[in-house]
Amino acid sequence: MNEDQLRDRLAAVDVPPSRLEMDALVRAGRRRAFRRRTAQATGSTALVAGVLLAVPLIVHRTESPPVVQADATPTASSAPAAAIARPGRCRMTKLPVPPGMTDATAVAVDPTGRYIVGNDTVKQDFRPILWTNGRPQALPVPGKSVQANAVNASGVVVGLVEDGRQEYVFRYENGAYTRLRTPPGSWRVYPYPSINAAGDVVINAEPSANIEGKDSIILLWKAGTTTAVRLPVPIEASAHDITDDGTIVGAMYKNGAATTPYVWDQQGRGHALKVPAGQVGALYAARGEWATGGLWPSTIPGLWNLETGELTIPIKDEGKLKKEPGPGTAINASGWVVVDGSLLRDGAAFELEVPRGQTSRAQDVSDAGLVVGQAMTFSRDDNENEGPRLWRC
Repeated sequence: MNEDQLRDRLAAVDVPPSRLEMDALVRAGRRRAFRRRTAQATGSTALVAGVLLAVPLIVHRTESPPVVQADATPTASSAPAAAIARPGRCRMTKLPVPPGMTDATAVAVDPTGRYIVGNDTVKQDFRPILWTNGRPQALPVPGKSVQANAVNASGVVVGLVEDGRQEYVFRYENGAYTRLRTPPGSWRVYPYPSINAAGDVVINAEPSANIEGKDSIILLWKAGTTTAVRLPVPIEASAHDITDDGTIVGAMYKNGAATTPYVWDQQGRGHALKVPAGQVGALYAARGEWATGGLWPSTIPGLWNLETGELTIPIKDEGKLKKEPGPGTAINASGWVVVDGSLLRDGAAFELEVPRGQTSRAQDVSDAGLVVGQAMTFSRDDNENEGPRLWRC
């Protein structure tokens, strides 16, 4: 099944995202997932979603397309004050890759734009890359598969190592890897770690015998530490990002499905963010006063102001996006949002320059407007990765 066929099936999804769907969503939308782990956890259907890029949801059931009732339709409020100019054309630059790497992608950029991380793939395994001021470095590989997921403004990289039955979070700093330890017991960490400017790291973990986030917890490693602190929040709450002031964003779940976008401090005190009547939501990324995520069953992105709680629907130029684009998966301090591989500002899509016949896939955006991702060539039978790219917007 190719991406277009899967998208056609996903159009029939009319239920809130389950924990399993959330895991696939974030790993596919922002990061290429560990494929073997996806297969072990969810079977062959999830494996299909795990190997594609920018897939918004795994099919949960296939019925008629969702119909949002009039009183449940999200209403867009004013866009971020910092985003007042209409987006323009963003010039593309190819990111060089280390010798021998042929299937590399750029997946995250630090807020300053100096550091970028990505991964090459070798069969089912990842090989991490760190770009510093545009110069690539192949990082060491202390396991069978090493996946870089995020980097902060100090160049500290976090990601996941898979080595046989072992799977753990790492911190890479000053040329050395450090394993971040989970609490006693056997845990599976997911979907990927996030890091803030101070070096605090957050991720979810579930007992290794469980699936779909059953009995999951949120783990926090303070900067420089290797022992996790369990966030004192309800079981099956889910964290996806951490801001520079230590705010953690994610969602609350009930019976395995997301219900409410949620925000916590590091003492576990939290509050819900509002969603329109008839909708549920989840947060996937945050920066400064802004957070982004999704709303269901409308299957559209949301943009929340963390200081006021105000919700904006960041889509006005719908003609450049598919009918149900899915959630926002990355954001910068000005409220620019990555949605389905596109970059939105003030509700309109930037034009990410690519050669004729190729398609841009944005993955992340810095505060200075540097966008990272990849160029793709799509055909009826296959999707070809043309390599990592950056755009200056």
